[in-house]
Amino acid sequence: MLTILKNQPRIIIPDTSPLIHLAAVNALTILQQIGQIILVDMVVYEATHDLSKPWATEIAAWIKKGSSQDDKRSIIVEQTEIGETFRLALITNPLHRMANAGENSIIDWLGTKLAEQNAIVVYENGRVPRAIERQGFDADIAIITTRALLGFAEVLGIINSGEALWKQIEIKIPTVNRASQITMIQCTTNI
Repeated sequence: MLTILKNQPRIIIPDTSPLIHLAAVNALTILQQIGQIILVDMVVYEATHDLSKPWATEIAAWIKKGSSQDDKRSIIVEQTEIGETFRLALITNPLHRMANAGENSIIDWLGTKLAEQNAIVVYENGRVPRAIERQGFDADIAIITTRALLGFAEVLGIINSGEALWKQIEIKIPTVNRASQITMIQCTTNI
């Protein structure tokens, strides 16, 4: 894990929960202090389309600021076929929903764009590690929960206490996934 952290890794967020959890305690900028953030269009949509939802406004502002040229694009929003399909479906049916669209779009994106780049994938949806493991990437990938990410932020000196921040998240979002899991997928070939 520490080798992945050495070179400002790409941080990929395949579901909205990590964004919501960090926004709840005003801690989204922790991600940018670790590396460059990659979001797919569906995750952005899911997190920000309804600004009346808790923390959607904060997440939208954070994405807008981080994806601007002035901020050296610390956040990149990748367009996906699933996202485009969903966008077009909304034109004809504004109430259209796609189950697991965020996770599916990130897996699609990973398969085409991340085949040989080390990364950290921050997730809460339990299907994410298995889906990534099935892809067979030629890269070192750390798949970690938000809670584990806070532990690494503490080790890196970005925050004083990952557990203290996690306790704040638990207070604001009592249904939060309390797991602190790390899955490493290590490259089997030399890149």
